[in-house]
Amino acid sequence: MPDYVPGWHHQYMNDAICRMMSGSLRRLIVSMPPRHGKSELISRRLPALLLGQDPDCTVIASSYSAELASRMNRDCQRIMTSPEYGILFPESKLNESNARTTSGSWLRNSDVFEIVGKKGSYRSSGVGGGITGMGARWLIVDDPIKNREEADSVTYRNKIWDWYTSTLYTRQSPDARILVVMTRWHSDDLAGRLISASQNDPAADQWEVINFPALAEDVPVPYDRRAPGEALWPEMFSENDLHRVRASIGAYDWAALYQQTPRAGGGVEWPAAYTEGRDLFFDEWPACSIRTIAVDPSKGRDGRQGDYSAIVLLGRASDGTLYCQADLARRPSEQIIDDALTHAAKFKPDVFGVESNQFQELLATQMSAKARAMNVALPLVQINNLVSKPIRIRRLGPYLEGRQIRFKANCSGTKLLIDQLKDFPVATHDDGPDALEMAVRCMIELYNGKVSSQQIVRRIRA
Repeated sequence: MPDYVPGWHHQYMNDAICRMMSGSLRRLIVSMPPRHGKSELISRRLPALLLGQDPDCTVIASSYSAELASRMNRDCQRIMTSPEYGILFPESKLNESNARTTSGSWLRNSDVFEIVGKKGSYRSSGVGGGITGMGARWLIVDDPIKNREEADSVTYRNKIWDWYTSTLYTRQSPDARILVVMTRWHSDDLAGRLISASQNDPAADQWEVINFPALAEDVPVPYDRRAPGEALWPEMFSENDLHRVRASIGAYDWAALYQQTPRAGGGVEWPAAYTEGRDLFFDEWPACSIRTIAVDPSKGRDGRQGDYSAIVLLGRASDGTLYCQADLARRPSEQIIDDALTHAAKFKPDVFGVESNQFQELLATQMSAKARAMNVALPLVQINNLVSKPIRIRRLGPYLEGRQIRFKANCSGTKLLIDQLKDFPVATHDDGPDALEMAVRCMIELYNGKVSSQQIVRRIRA
């Protein structure tokens, strides 16, 4: 494609894909704005290259609709039947005519084609489509979400997730590579769920994630060579072009589609400045005169598909600044108890608060019993929340506005807590902010109320 104008981000993405081809990288997520060249390279050129270099390679490629996936399939065929391709890869040939059945000929249609005389094949599918009976060394997902209506539908997001886990994922060969390239639409989209799963479970697929915002952020990632505010692909979309787009589509869609930082919905509680900036984070814990831990043990029935359980550590320095570290994960009750006691043994809190609404009261009792068995000092307080969660979490606003809370850097649980604060009150989950509010409440009772940890049990009410 001699008229293609590659940008630096295409080269960076290309280098990562080359590592996938060599086998040193097997899971990659790339997100970038619309019309910035991802489908041309990933869905059209890459399969042709893979099948050219290895005629026995097997590829399954999917997009949000069967129609779009079939179009990519046909485009790939046109590349592979060009004279130039035949010179580069003479062993990778397609059937000269269309064939939809296996009656003595190699398949070639808009759903699947095979390499003549070889084991290689390319199968295209829309999200939700059936691909049983076929395996692949490469699984490629290109833009699984079509529009805002689909992105904002939890039913549709669940449909994509179920299709990925139960259909596409089961088609991989033992040495398979999985490549997801998409424009972000929602914090809970496919990329969001895959990243969250990798952060919460070391046994899950671990992804290399490359994000390309349309305009460089004030604090760019190391691989982004741009100065803040520079356009990603100025040869195609200048900074003025992108500023015009931002003014036209609004902050919500701009953040998701163009900056790859989706929010859960419109109408968030606090400005982005409350949860951004280098001064928001700390590297090492300072000396703290008061320490509290709060546990929100919310969880689904199996501890993985429901809410997160949140364990928040909070310390108060001599100047009044609060320092926070969070551990958020989907885990069963036994794991909640073990992880919470591990934090308590190391952090040595003055108060250890556990939400005791509904079933959590039993969990607090079990936690106290196990602490005694382990000889772990646990100044446990059962917190019975009487005020609704949104009202309680809104109490954090003045602390965030005044930069009175700093957050532990390079901590996946703390990052997830901040993401939930950014999206409140429309976030899919708010367990981290809930636990943070309870930890602050315990801190207030200890400091302002001058109440001992032994007396505080009757004082902490919402």
